[in-house]
Amino acid sequence: MSGLINFKTFTPHADERGVFAEIYRESWPTGVAPVQWNLVSSQPNVLRGFHVHVTHADYLMCVAGEMLLGLKDVRPESPTFGKVETHTLSEDKLAAAIIPPGIAHGFYFAKPAKHLYSVSHYWNMDDELGCRWDDPAIGISWGTKDPELSQRDQEAGSLEQMIGEFVKRRAALTTAKPS
Repeated sequence: MSGLINFKTFTPHADERGVFAEIYRESWPTGVAPVQWNLVSSQPNVLRGFHVHVTHADYLMCVAGEMLLGLKDVRPESPTFGKVETHTLSEDKLAAAIIPPGIAHGFYFAKPAKHLYSVSHYWNMDDELGCRWDDPAIGISWGTKDPELSQRDQEAGSLEQMIGEFVKRRAALTTAKPS
């Protein structure tokens, strides 16, 4: 464990033809049983997020270029609640970041990059909550003042609002009775 999230490092095998690296095995203790894989390409100065998932976990890696991964624990009952971390993921040092539900995260790409990620549950809009990337309460320096954002990220509310909604939705899941 590296603070808020786990990392899985890989051993690349290189020869004159190129490089081979295993990036996932079901037997590895990641806590993520993938149901969907996604490949995302980002242009320079793109910031994706800041968001949190109520139920699903991510298993992600940067396969081309470099990303700054910003994290904040928004689980009020967690001993690391409010803790912030940043990590640089790159194609040069292949590693997967394993992000559990309740760890808010965002990605900044200073240069063109691609990242590959899997999720433990199919994407569901009700599972993803966002807030302003530049909310001072997040406490992350992204290295940019005017990033390219999605419309949704431009219109996001405060971190406080996001945490309140996260707590509400998670509580509803634990009190919901199966039908």
